[in-house]
Amino acid sequence: MSPLKSSRGFITLPLAAWGALAAGAVIVAMGIGLEVQTSRLETCQTDFRTFKLQTKLIGEAAEKEAKAKEAQDIKLKERTDADHKTTIARLGRDLKRVRDNNASRSLVPAAPAGSRDSSAACFDRGQLGLALSGFERAVEELIGTGAEAVAGLDSAKAWVQNLP
Repeated sequence: MSPLKSSRGFITLPLAAWGALAAGAVIVAMGIGLEVQTSRLETCQTDFRTFKLQTKLIGEAAEKEAKAKEAQDIKLKERTDADHKTTIARLGRDLKRVRDNNASRSLVPAAPAGSRDSSAACFDRGQLGLALSGFERAVEELIGTGAEAVAGLDSAKAWVQNLP
C-alpha cells in the first residue's frame, strides 16, 4: 500500500457497509421517532379521557341543576294556578251576587201613581224590560270576561316576577 492511500484520514468501507450504516441510522432515527410519537399519543389519550370525564361531570351537574329548577318552576306554576283558580272563583261569586241583586228589581221604572194604564208609558214595559235585562246580562258577561282576563294576566305577572 502506498503511504498516500493510508493517510487519507477517512475510513474506507465498502459501499455495502456504508449502506448498512445509513440503514442503521435510519432505523435508530425511526425508533426514536416512534418512541416520541407513542409518548405523545399516550399523553393525548390521557388528556382526552380526562376531558371526557370532566365533560361528563359538568353535564351531570347541569342536568341535576336543570331538574331542580324544573321542579321549582312546576311548584311555582302550581301555586300560581291555585291562586288564579281562587281569584276566578271569587270573581264568579261576585258576579253571581250582582246578578242575584239585579234579578229582584226591574230595570223599568214604576208607572206613575195616577196613570190610567200602568203597563204603558210611551213604551211597552214588557219589551223594554226584556231588552234591558238582556243588555244587563250581556254587560255583566262582558265585565266577567274582562275581569277573568285581568286575573289571568295578574297571575302570569306574579309567576314571572317569582322566577329566579
